[in-house]
Amino acid sequence: MEDELSRILLNRDLAKLGDSLVNFIYSAAKSRILGRFYGERVSNKVLSEALCRAGLRGKLPLRSDVHVRGNAAEALIAYAWVNGFLSVDEAIVFLSSNLRISENTGRSGEFEAAVNAFTGLLKHIWRFFIES
Repeated sequence: MEDELSRILLNRDLAKLGDSLVNFIYSAAKSRILGRFYGERVSNKVLSEALCRAGLRGKLPLRSDVHVRGNAAEALIAYAWVNGFLSVDEAIVFLSSNLRISENTGRSGEFEAAVNAFTGLLKHIWRFFIES
């Protein structure tokens, strides 16, 4: 199972799909919370930190940088969606209920809120992965 997870996390095609998926679900969640439309890009820094906090850093090569870790988070989210562990609607609801932001939240506050929300989502996906 460890080898399979590493292959998933390092799959560039999944990461490409995951990039679009992650940006969409985050934008939809933020739009839902704040009541107006957003088209956001989630940085590799946010996803990298979330992957580390979710306890998945050790599944990657030692010298993995922020970009590799961000791509790994995107790949895992895409894998969960493709394999039916997580629907787009579930991901949006999950992020919406865990993303603690308001119109007055500053950049650093939104960064931390996004990291926390994605950490929870990655842990949620990891549980499904383990159970399957």
